[in-house]
Amino acid sequence: MSFDPAKQLQRIWPWIPAFRVVAETEHLPTAAARLHVSASALSRSVKLVEETLGEELFVRGSRRITLNAAGQRLLEAVRRSMTGLEHAMHGVLARDFAGEYRLSSLGVLTDYFVLPALLELQRETPGVIPCMTTLGSKEANQRLTNGQIEVAFYYDATSMAGIECRHIGALTNSLYCGRGHPLFGHKSVALRELQRHEFSVAGIGDRGTPMDGWPVEVPRKVGFQILMLSTNLAVARSGRFVCVLPDVVAHADVMGGRLHRLAPRPVPDTSVYAACRAEDAQASFTSEVIARVERALAAPLRDPPGAEVPKPRRRASRR
Repeated sequence: MSFDPAKQLQRIWPWIPAFRVVAETEHLPTAAARLHVSASALSRSVKLVEETLGEELFVRGSRRITLNAAGQRLLEAVRRSMTGLEHAMHGVLARDFAGEYRLSSLGVLTDYFVLPALLELQRETPGVIPCMTTLGSKEANQRLTNGQIEVAFYYDATSMAGIECRHIGALTNSLYCGRGHPLFGHKSVALRELQRHEFSVAGIGDRGTPMDGWPVEVPRKVGFQILMLSTNLAVARSGRFVCVLPDVVAHADVMGGRLHRLAPRPVPDTSVYAACRAEDAQASFTSEVIARVERALAAPLRDPPGAEVPKPRRRASRR
């Protein structure tokens, strides 16, 4: 007997919403409360899906039911399809996007680029509720595939079938130290001199390279380790370590005289990527979110309000 996916889908279509809620909660009473139906009716709907497909989708225990591998695959497909339909409805009805908009970003990107873009968009489209999380590129791509987030911003160019990952800009990086550090105020520092001082080092990215962009072939002393690039700002201010910082992060402290930028700059720029499902790449709201972040990355650094470049003290002349 041949298998006809279209006919099978048509048969289980009325029970798909029930299956999704049960699959996501893995608890019949909780799912029943969300859908305002009885647990027994919901259990029957799920059983009809399984009987129609000829495949068990859950492992049933005394208190909970748990998705098996087949159930997980069906849930991922349902999420993708329902997310696509939700987005399409806005175009069909010619209405602005509204509701939860789920996305992922990382520390510096979030604070300096993604968050300002979202606040601006949310002011223009008040019905949008941004829901932000922090994920590495591999996990973000997986959640995009599963329909759990709509767009992700990260530093590693990772590929996955069905995901469009595009380079949208870069963070420029430099070496910095704070007041009290022996190199503070030096106009030029040779690499050999730099290597005599301890660094505060960021974590390792999904590609196995340091997140701060330091060339892996150039050795350096590690005196402190942190997870997020933005955390290095406080470490740099301590005056105890040399730190690689995105220039956008260090800018206000340089203007305020709390940090000193060391030259030359041996650290390459950090590329920034935006990823979304291929079918959503041209979706109005997703493409607008990406475009706003891309424009923010391309904008020149601006001095913070009221910032002044500290002037060197003038020595009193001897008479």
